[in-house]
Amino acid sequence: MQLILSSLLLAVAVSALPAEPMLGTSGLRANIRARQAKVIPVVVGGPQDTFNPNSVTAAVGDIIQFQFSNGNHTATQSSLEAPCTPLNGGINSGHIPFKDGQTTVGTFSMVVSSTDPIFMFCSTGPHCQEGQVMIINPTGAQQILDFVKAAQGTDKSVEGTAIAGGTTSQIELTNAAFVPAPAGAGGPPGGAPPAAAPPAANATAPAQRNAPEAKNGTAKEGEKKEKRQPVLLAF
Repeated sequence: MQLILSSLLLAVAVSALPAEPMLGTSGLRANIRARQAKVIPVVVGGPQDTFNPNSVTAAVGDIIQFQFSNGNHTATQSSLEAPCTPLNGGINSGHIPFKDGQTTVGTFSMVVSSTDPIFMFCSTGPHCQEGQVMIINPTGAQQILDFVKAAQGTDKSVEGTAIAGGTTSQIELTNAAFVPAPAGAGGPPGGAPPAAAPPAANATAPAQRNAPEAKNGTAKEGEKKEKRQPVLLAF
């Protein structure tokens, strides 16, 4: 009997202890997620106008860090239906150039807030039409191919407006995920076409200017020859 009473008293005492608040449990889970968040580098530009890699798988809370290599590029969100047009209210880094000799690298970091596919493109010049696109959390390899083909089928890109959806910053070149291309190998900044060579017609212009002089000289010689001819008198 005494043993039964002791057991009952112990059960009452334990039940009287305050339960662990749910807020503490959720906070612990949030801290675990924060510790597991990854920084995923993506190189934008370089010797070729690409995103490298052109697809990544990221969890909610992970950070995509776009590192801008040779040239002048953007990381702008679009859609599969309009691959080279900024998505209304979407992510946009703005133009971030990298010039030969720089010791720092411009970055744009965005926090992944969904596991749905996020379509990105570069709005500089014809880069999107050349295939400079990528997908965060694609549904599969086929979706990446479809996105590239859709981008290549557009006529031109539309520029984004304000920087949105992330933070611009800089890191030391030694900490970047790439080695810059040799000087001049990254192409003209902004995708501008190279300067055209001067027209070849200029090289022959002096000869054309001298042509009338030669003609005039020949005419004068002809006149002298005519003056030397004897005059025949008729009787």
